[in-house]
Amino acid sequence: MTEGRRTPTRAAGRSLRAREAPHRVASGEGDPMADFEARLARLEKAPGLRERGRGLMARVVPDEATHHFRNAGREQLLGVRSIVDFWIERIDESESRSSRRTRRESIEID
Repeated sequence: MTEGRRTPTRAAGRSLRAREAPHRVASGEGDPMADFEARLARLEKAPGLRERGRGLMARVVPDEATHHFRNAGREQLLGVRSIVDFWIERIDESESRSSRRTRRESIEID
């Protein structure tokens, strides 16, 4: 190969680095660790999606409605629990009936 030409591998590697961090390649400076720590600090300070959603709901939905919705959710769960209990009881009854039927007695014949 001639000295002035780049190999495709080197050119591809440089363009990949340029896409990953264009601000560092363009300026030719920057400490990657300091950049990472600065980004991390910004992310940790910003409120998460859950906090932003709760803040929005607090502004839109009154406290009394929130209380009712929470109670309604509890009632739904209690309803599901009663269905599960009902079917567990039915299974237990079925098992006890089938165990009574499968008992065998030995009868002696003289």
